[in-house]
Amino acid sequence: MNSTALINILKRLGWPGLLGLALLGGAFWVERQWVPQQQTQAEKIESDARRLRHDLQVKAEEATRAHASGADQHPELASPKEAWATLWLGLPDAGQRVELQKGVLLAARDAGLSISAVQYNGQFESWLDKSASQGLWRQHMTMPVEGSYKAIKSWLDRLLAEPALSIDTLDIQRSDVMSDRVKAQVAVSLWWRQERGR
Repeated sequence: MNSTALINILKRLGWPGLLGLALLGGAFWVERQWVPQQQTQAEKIESDARRLRHDLQVKAEEATRAHASGADQHPELASPKEAWATLWLGLPDAGQRVELQKGVLLAARDAGLSISAVQYNGQFESWLDKSASQGLWRQHMTMPVEGSYKAIKSWLDRLLAEPALSIDTLDIQRSDVMSDRVKAQVAVSLWWRQERGR
């Protein structure tokens, strides 16, 4: 087919025909190129989420095993009350509360994460004896975190190493599937002993 024949075909098609060809070409490209890339990226994100879930489960199981082996090393802790007393003495006191809260934020900064705001909500746990002079304080920290998936995972691993901290919720989202950056909503609880009058 020579160029004159091609020009004649294009003239017969007119603008609507050219637009139709362009849309058809675009649809072909989307089906053959863009959709497979998006599916590959979605599978990678799902794999990352499964790996993070698995790593957190492994850490929790290791902590459970370490706790169980620690219980084997302390056979004198025969009753739950004795175990609670030992745990209670291992908790930080209220004088360390600022350091604990700073530690969460500094660990995020050291991991290269950005935290735009933090919501604090604290309360005495109601299931303890209210007549005791000291109570168990639970300080909730809820924060949006942004950074690479690897940095968030590293930060969570570091937080799990703190015995007076528990991770309450974790929600990870990736708005741009082609980017390594993710956004997460993380809620943690810090635990310490505190005088009831304060």
